[in-house]
Amino acid sequence: VLTINVIAQNWTEPVNVSNMGGFNQLPDYCFDDNGVIHCVWVHVYETNFSKIFYSKSYDDGLTWTTGEDISLNEEKRLSQPHIVCDSENNIHLTYDYDTGNYLETLVYYKKFNGTNWSESFVVSENMPESHANKLVIDNNDRIYCFWFRILYNNGTTFYRYMENGEWSDIFIPYDNNDYFPFLNCDVDSDNNLHWIGAHYYEWQTAYEIKPVYFYYNYGNDEWSDFVKFGERYSWYGFDIDLDVPENPHLVWQEFTNDSIPPNDGTFYTYYDGDNWKTPELIVEDPKNQQIVIDNYNNPNIFDIEKYENGHKILFYYFSNSIWNGYVLDETQNAFFDLNAKKNNNQIYIFYTKSLMIEEGQIYYSKMDMMTGNIKIHTPFNKLKLFPNPFKNNLTISFELKFNGKFQLKIYTIQGKLINTLIDENNAPGRYQIMWNGTDKNGKEVNSGLYLIRLQAGRQVMTRSVEIIK
Repeated sequence: VLTINVIAQNWTEPVNVSNMGGFNQLPDYCFDDNGVIHCVWVHVYETNFSKIFYSKSYDDGLTWTTGEDISLNEEKRLSQPHIVCDSENNIHLTYDYDTGNYLETLVYYKKFNGTNWSESFVVSENMPESHANKLVIDNNDRIYCFWFRILYNNGTTFYRYMENGEWSDIFIPYDNNDYFPFLNCDVDSDNNLHWIGAHYYEWQTAYEIKPVYFYYNYGNDEWSDFVKFGERYSWYGFDIDLDVPENPHLVWQEFTNDSIPPNDGTFYTYYDGDNWKTPELIVEDPKNQQIVIDNYNNPNIFDIEKYENGHKILFYYFSNSIWNGYVLDETQNAFFDLNAKKNNNQIYIFYTKSLMIEEGQIYYSKMDMMTGNIKIHTPFNKLKLFPNPFKNNLTISFELKFNGKFQLKIYTIQGKLINTLIDENNAPGRYQIMWNGTDKNGKEVNSGLYLIRLQAGRQVMTRSVEIIK
């Protein structure tokens, strides 16, 4: 039986990849056939000036080479670096060039053959105002580059691909007046491209953005219709991964209510081979969602959440019929740019960690995948809130599984600590705790949404409650 302590040991201690002063951000990475990890990121010098740096690890991330400036740019702001590795271990890089001048931004490409980086090539030729590039490689080493132009027909995605060293013409998958950026992609064994994107129709507003699933059929050279999800505004944290039968799983961030300010949550759905499952709310008040479906078809979901003393990266896994959270890292300032991937039998996550304003480092951690037949012992279970919504008193019930220190805290949806109901060692058993809707000073809180968080060590469970006065 896998216990909470084994989970804690399974994730490696975060390793600093960038090891540079200043602000480093937007990491991307890939693996070659020799097990070398290649990583690129942006190093910001000033508002409109940044460079792309590159490092690699020969020992599965324990140590990294000194960051190398591969953009050789001395005046422009560069952003959104992406890399992939082909079957001959060549590294392919794309990035947005001159993002400080929005109307002149272009997408550039470079190749590393193991010895030298090539000269830059403009992928979005004669298309200024090209942003948010995405880089995809299929099983035949066809390399796709996608980019987005917000001022073209309300917001349109373009792409071209490179095959045998030659770039194709430029294509528009959906040539209409809808807003439609392509956000994240996974490739199946038939070289079909499965995507999650953001969409609203030309007659709608930006507040009606929804996540959509669609795909490119490689054999027929056709783009599918899309399937739309969500009930409210969705704008961030869109990610996709394929399971072992190659069915898509999606996560995204979406408003959970119409209050002011609104609360938001991490939503998850998947296709079971016949139908799409009803989207499930995993946790509230997150951002920067990522998903990895491991080799045993277990969903592994990541996000960033606010706490009273900063931010934390949470990893969610499904066990004992509930979603359990585990704290991977925490900082008093902020996290950005979560980027989770799988390789062989391990899950990797890279991210930007900021310990202070105007300083950011690229960090990395990994874990071995958990087999599908392992029963996980969690420290608590059955967290329930009733009545919800409530006016005067809320009953919080839960079950503790073993001795240890537990914390039960109340937060606003902005992450501000309101009250601490438990912060002590407790024996196993069932508990019912009353909250009368007051803060730590005994003052009644305002009507609205609040978060109830139960935590033991790095294990976390969060639920929301609404107060109606």
